[in-house]
Amino acid sequence: MVLPSASFSIAELRKITGVQHYEERMLFTTLLLRHPRRRLVYITSLPVDEAIVDYYLRFLPDAHEARSRLHMVSLGEGGDEPLTHKLLRRPDAVGRLRELVDGHDAYVLPFNVTAAEGRLADALDLPFYGASPDLAWLGSKTGSRQVARRAGVAVPEGSEGHRSLAEVEAAVHALRQRQPVAQAVVIKLNEGFSGQGNAIVDLNGPLSPLAGSNTTFCADGESWASFPHKLAREGAVVEELLRHDGMASPSVQVRIAPSGRHEVLSTHDQVLGGTANQVYLGCRFPARATYRLAIQDAANRVAEVLSGEGVIGSFGIDFLVVPPTGAQGADGVYLSEINLRMGGTTHPFWMARLATEAEYHVDTGELVAQSGPRCYVATDNLKSERLAGLLPSQVIDAVDRAELGYDSRRRAGATLHLLGAIPRFGKMGTTCIGGSPEEADELYREVVATVEGLGR
Repeated sequence: MVLPSASFSIAELRKITGVQHYEERMLFTTLLLRHPRRRLVYITSLPVDEAIVDYYLRFLPDAHEARSRLHMVSLGEGGDEPLTHKLLRRPDAVGRLRELVDGHDAYVLPFNVTAAEGRLADALDLPFYGASPDLAWLGSKTGSRQVARRAGVAVPEGSEGHRSLAEVEAAVHALRQRQPVAQAVVIKLNEGFSGQGNAIVDLNGPLSPLAGSNTTFCADGESWASFPHKLAREGAVVEELLRHDGMASPSVQVRIAPSGRHEVLSTHDQVLGGTANQVYLGCRFPARATYRLAIQDAANRVAEVLSGEGVIGSFGIDFLVVPPTGAQGADGVYLSEINLRMGGTTHPFWMARLATEAEYHVDTGELVAQSGPRCYVATDNLKSERLAGLLPSQVIDAVDRAELGYDSRRRAGATLHLLGAIPRFGKMGTTCIGGSPEEADELYREVVATVEGLGR
């Protein structure tokens, strides 16, 4: 049972354009129906266009047979409230879900787990493959720094656990004293995601009062009028904003089994944008070879700590990598945050892995299919005013006509996602798979050109 609920505060969710359609990002799980005895229940707030469902099923050898084992369950409810919260208000829907899995060995695969998912697990009488709600704090910004230190992994200069404007201001002054050459600090709300909960303070200007400082908020509409309330509710960390030529922001996906065994699933270089490159836009697979194995090693040490705490499920760890200053030096690897949930790199990786039927080789950090190593470029933020008003089927057809769509014989081509956001928001996503980074980049450029050319 797939529960793609982004269970965050409504105020944070509203910062993401077309966020309700992010429930479609886990449709990669339909490719698991390749296994002939597997059934899948997929829950959404609103119905998913049947053309989108058909699109995903075409990656399977027998789409018609697979469709008979797929149950799409829609609540028929719009609005910004997370899907899990809607379910908890709907005993009829919960009863229907229980009927669908009655007598079967089943579990729930959630996007993230909060107290709401815990209550739903009790209502469904099903286990979740994800971290217990009691352990969610380990994936907060404060928890991330504490776990990193226990794992012996470096973190940027800073401090954590702050819950008031006064505490944050004191932390900024303390950091400035410890790091006199620092140019800026970043304040991160504990529960912020995709960089939308960050505020950047310029240390070259006045800092008292902090509300009068030169501050840039990464989310539209955020200000010192609204930020202190969130500080009190969530808490925050204060860190030096690292700025170095050639600095990279890679991530590692890890999975911990109920047995406690952990494994690295993938590495990515994140594509960042927005204010001071704080906002996640997409990713490239794999991460650069110069630090790929180093971040895998750091991720394994973090996973060891989390496994010891009882964490299970898939999650991501973001790093900052600073290139060496001397010819003989090594990259500086710093943990940025732990996302104790699925994230922006989850669906591209699993779509690429399941479509190509490839295996991840942890010794090299490569995804290897029958035709050789696979690379890809992915984004959730392919936007065009010309897309708005079009149907998902029209965009699918356009990519197919341009001969850019995924080809199972070559194990390469573009896969599409977030298609439900096209008609209203002119927004979609794509994962462009190739045999080399250059091939993936060229395919991505062609897909963008094709999409931007629609509606003319």
